[in-house]
Amino acid sequence: MRCGHDFLKSTINAIAPKKIEWETSAGTVDLITEENYRYLLDSACNYAGLIGRKLVHIPGHSLCESIAKLYKELDKLTAEEVNFEVDQNRLTFCLYRYHRWPDWTFHWLPVSFIDILTGKLKRIAISFIHEFALHNGMTYLTDNDDLDWTIDWMAENAASGEFDKKERREYRGAIRSYINGHARHLLERVERRCYYKRLPQVLDRYQPVNEYEELLAKLFKEGFQFVGHDKPSIMHYLYDPYDETQESDMIRVDPDRMIRVVYDVDDVLNENLSEMVNTELQNCDYIITPATTLYLTPDLKKPFSMDDYPERFSKWIERFVEFITTHNP
Repeated sequence: MRCGHDFLKSTINAIAPKKIEWETSAGTVDLITEENYRYLLDSACNYAGLIGRKLVHIPGHSLCESIAKLYKELDKLTAEEVNFEVDQNRLTFCLYRYHRWPDWTFHWLPVSFIDILTGKLKRIAISFIHEFALHNGMTYLTDNDDLDWTIDWMAENAASGEFDKKERREYRGAIRSYINGHARHLLERVERRCYYKRLPQVLDRYQPVNEYEELLAKLFKEGFQFVGHDKPSIMHYLYDPYDETQESDMIRVDPDRMIRVVYDVDDVLNENLSEMVNTELQNCDYIITPATTLYLTPDLKKPFSMDDYPERFSKWIERFVEFITTHNP
């Protein structure tokens, strides 16, 4: 018996485009050129030599087909994932590998613990969070639009008859605190203030008065491994391999909403904020997580390697948040 739509079972061969245009500040450039192809080929051959392999390349019938074949040939040689990136207005091979990173986890650094500190330790804490966030490219909750969305949602619910008097009072108190009250003022203070230029030395000289201060100071000292101009930033590792076009239609949750400074991880506003972001995560196309990348060039001298900065960063924040939410002075 013959199917009336047999053509739907037919194999349709892919047609390689003759050109791919890329918008630049100086106008439109074509990425599929003989020069770009040679650059990719030289880069791939050079990298194959760095890892002790030999690249066997069979050109296609067109430049685009040749580039596509070259991609597959390189992909078979490397343990890392291979992607195309546009660097200096030309196609470039980019190798990448994901780090071990807890999915669906908020790396939110709270500042509310500062309220229970006094004197020098309070100034040290403000300075540490300021420097930690600055060197890792972390935003503050007051800089993100989702704070306004959460406040608007809470205000609507506080004005409705669905909540009892106690819940409405709690919602309104949190709203005032984040709009122009203590929560906002403390976040803004931490964002703009650093009391000590030589914070590690100041912390070394500080004498804790109890076990809580001793453990907090120890966490600060461990956190210095993520602070300094000679240290990488966690945001440096957040690579998006799927953003292949200048106007991607894929939906994602921006990484600066997953890694940021907040006021408190347990207050009513943060509970609603977490629920909202979790809903977005469930409906997005993908989540950006840390990866190490390497752009291949014909002159590259070293093969791909990666450190464990993201893994250490994640574990430290987890321990820090656990400590300040379960311990009191």
